[in-house]
Amino acid sequence: MSPPGSRINTVSGILNFYSSLVFPQNNHIMTVCHQHLLYLLIFCCLSFHATGSRINIVNNGYRDVVVAISPNVLPDQAGDLLEKIQFLITEASAVLYEATRHRSYIESVNILIPQTWENVTANASTWENFQNAEIQIDHPNWKFGDSPYTVQLGGCGDPGEFIHLTPNYVLNFDTESNKLKFGPAGKVFVREWARLRYGVFEEHGFTDDDSAFPMFYRLQSDESSDLVPNVCSDQPVDFTYDYGCSVDETGLYDTNCTYSFTDQFKPGSSIMSDHRMLSSAMHFCDDEESSVHKHNREAPNKQNAVCDMQSVWSVISRHADFAGNNNLPTNIANLKPTFNVVRVLNGARYVLVTDVSGSMDDHNRIGRLYDAARRWIQYDIPDRTSLGIVKFHDYATVLSSLTVVNDETRQQLMDKVPSITEGWTCIGCGLQYAIDILKPSGNGGVIVLVTDGGENVNPYIRDVTPALIAAQIQVVSIAFGRDAENEIENLATQTNGISYFINDNGGNDELNDAFTGSLIYQPAVLSQVLTVQLFQKKYQIGFRTIFQDTVTVDSTIGRNLTFRVDYTNKNFLLDFSVMSPSGQVYNTLIYDDATKLAYIEIPGIAEEGVWSFSLTVGSSTTEYVNVIVKSKSRSSTTAPITVECLVPSGTVVVDAGITPVRLVAVVKQGRNLVLGANVQAYVERPDGVLQVIDLLDSGVGADSEKNDGIYSRYYVDPIVNGRYNLLCVVNGSESSYVDDGNQQSNTTLGDFNRIQSGGTFRVEIPTSTVTSYPPSRVTDLKIVAIQVNQTSMAIEWTATGQQLDEGIAKEYQIKYSEVFDNLLDSNFDSKPVQFGDQDVIDGGMQPLQSGNKQRVTLVLPKTSENVTYYIALRAVNDNNDASSTSNVVSVKLAVIKQPPTEPPNDITTTTSKSSMETTAIANISSTQTTTTWSPQTTTKAGTNSVLTAGSSDLLTFLLFFLMIPKIHSTVSSWIDRV
Repeated sequence: MSPPGSRINTVSGILNFYSSLVFPQNNHIMTVCHQHLLYLLIFCCLSFHATGSRINIVNNGYRDVVVAISPNVLPDQAGDLLEKIQFLITEASAVLYEATRHRSYIESVNILIPQTWENVTANASTWENFQNAEIQIDHPNWKFGDSPYTVQLGGCGDPGEFIHLTPNYVLNFDTESNKLKFGPAGKVFVREWARLRYGVFEEHGFTDDDSAFPMFYRLQSDESSDLVPNVCSDQPVDFTYDYGCSVDETGLYDTNCTYSFTDQFKPGSSIMSDHRMLSSAMHFCDDEESSVHKHNREAPNKQNAVCDMQSVWSVISRHADFAGNNNLPTNIANLKPTFNVVRVLNGARYVLVTDVSGSMDDHNRIGRLYDAARRWIQYDIPDRTSLGIVKFHDYATVLSSLTVVNDETRQQLMDKVPSITEGWTCIGCGLQYAIDILKPSGNGGVIVLVTDGGENVNPYIRDVTPALIAAQIQVVSIAFGRDAENEIENLATQTNGISYFINDNGGNDELNDAFTGSLIYQPAVLSQVLTVQLFQKKYQIGFRTIFQDTVTVDSTIGRNLTFRVDYTNKNFLLDFSVMSPSGQVYNTLIYDDATKLAYIEIPGIAEEGVWSFSLTVGSSTTEYVNVIVKSKSRSSTTAPITVECLVPSGTVVVDAGITPVRLVAVVKQGRNLVLGANVQAYVERPDGVLQVIDLLDSGVGADSEKNDGIYSRYYVDPIVNGRYNLLCVVNGSESSYVDDGNQQSNTTLGDFNRIQSGGTFRVEIPTSTVTSYPPSRVTDLKIVAIQVNQTSMAIEWTATGQQLDEGIAKEYQIKYSEVFDNLLDSNFDSKPVQFGDQDVIDGGMQPLQSGNKQRVTLVLPKTSENVTYYIALRAVNDNNDASSTSNVVSVKLAVIKQPPTEPPNDITTTTSKSSMETTAIANISSTQTTTTWSPQTTTKAGTNSVLTAGSSDLLTFLLFFLMIPKIHSTVSSWIDRV
């Protein structure tokens, strides 16, 4: 009988780390010896990073777009919601056709409804699932409300994760209030589709103090002091200021200053700009000189920053959908998509394809596989899942056709798991038989492929890969030992699957990680049935020993708390007991000899706090036990803290010297972000060395945006070719909190522990031990203060590293020029002027540890003429490798002529659009002037006037932050702004 609550309904793996580690507090990376592994883990509701899309484009039409509705959405408005989805995407298809210049439209859409919507008529779903859907309809998070947004983890041209729409937005997209608030829905959808499919970014600014993309900027070609909205438009921007526009200590309008477009402003581009332009905008900006939708490379927006000043259309036109004359413009009369409403009727379909060749006897691989697979079948695979089993050696054999898993069939399937080895290795044979098993039920399904050697019998993996892709089957690859076939990671990537590696010499039992991790493709479940795993540790020693350990139950979990003990020999397990935080002892074990485990389940809702357990084992050099702790969410309305751990570039790193490996952990509770967590990545190299890297949410280097719940760092030591195992360790404290929109009282989390496997990435060409990466590019250079009397400015930035974002750089080269282009990478060495130590008034240019804030005050050249100075910097390491040039800031010096000695006849008063009155009073004499800065309500295309006055020969600084949109390697935040 299965322990109550033990079947895992969702994702993640059992994650391990060394019990003997002393976790570093200050060092960002360290090497430790290979010791026993301690497992703290969680099954989370997030999918692993998807490296591809199942959408295909044929004859200009996108087919098999999946819109998935979350099980959190109730069916009370199912009919209206399904109808509105179809209206919205039909409208978007026509817009997409125009925006892509008659090169694409949406041809077919599958709408996946929750399993619980049993009264809604639907066809059977065979391959669609919520985790991989291109469009997800779910409840809002506080940051976006009902605004559509796209999750992007990659860089320029990299596909996004999914588009998020709320039920409320879909149901009301065609109301006048929603059109005014968000823009026409078809255009809004195409904007998000461009992010998702083509990997482009927004072309507008934000009202955010920390944003690198401001609301206003100054055109280099504009000799006036006027600022214009940060958008890409085919027309001069005709606008008025809204409210709250005041000048801060830098001489700029503060971040409360916003704008409105006039009724006469009706641009044709860009769809990626301000949503208020969408009423007329229908096109993307282009780099072509002859284009009427000319790209604005000077605008300090995210598209320019991430895509190296390339236009949106340039990026789109190089996408595989259109490159090489694919899907050329054509006349299509019918742009209306076809829709198919589907529901998972009988659960997901899996086929276990396992190697039984002779080498599986080495290191008792076949025995370890036998035990792990049987536990997976008995305890982890949910009811209604269909499972088939295939073994292969010289040829393949079907051990079990697809069988629906339930209490009556679990033992039958467990008995089919192979335990005898024979022959050679024909991986393609096993894959082909799995295709044959899955095909009668339609496209889709998941193959869990386990192998330990290179394929040496036809057919090979490459021979069956096209059939797997055509059948939309996902492959989870499990490499058993260092000699496993390299092609299996490529196969997992091509089929949108994931990969794992089992180390023969490791002190852990990673097969559990892989088998449970494969269940991410199960249908989405409600939070009240979500099971998370909190702890796992393997205990193995040569003599009788008593072990004691603890696990923390935090405020997001507590139902069905279960302590499970897996053993290789029942006689080795002598005693096991559990103690609650209040001291209550639980010591009644329930044994399941058929699967070699025992468990204790805590009744009711478990206490919050630190639970302890005591384990007594006998004397043996070969036997071991695993202790695993699981729990469900604390209530039906409480989502657990979850972690997604990944390498965004994918499973296979072709050349680590060209493409640095970026490590990422996304920490959330439901759809809200968890900030202030301590996050570390554990990377086990192919040579057995374990390295620990602090992941930061600082907006530096690999981390593209600060405080977005995405913790990142570059891995600078891929010096060995082969397979690297990754896991993320997340610890909470009193400073950790859920960013739920309540600025006054965010939800404090306190202590919690999570560890999430990132699977495996394989490096084909490692970096050399005698070469290094350059420092990361500084992306947040800003002017924070000015001193008029000293003609000086204070600048601030976040320190980069010796290699990328690791360590301490050797020096910074801070330069200025009167010409913007002189500070681009191609001109930086020769054309701008470098600040020296003699120019420093306060602070210093000596680099600090990566991640720290640096500040220096510098003297600017004095001038008697109006001039704009552009300032940027580079970091240089000990090998004299330089970073790419930072973003550029500018200082405008304007000589204000002596005002008239006679006072004016009247006093000028201006009123902003929000009716907030601001008055500039000039009480002028030959010795004193009082000035108030104020935006004018009078408008002209592309400009607005500002009242100024000053004393004789006063140098007035007019500053603005201009981004050089040159990023060597940058990635959008997990939650992208709209």
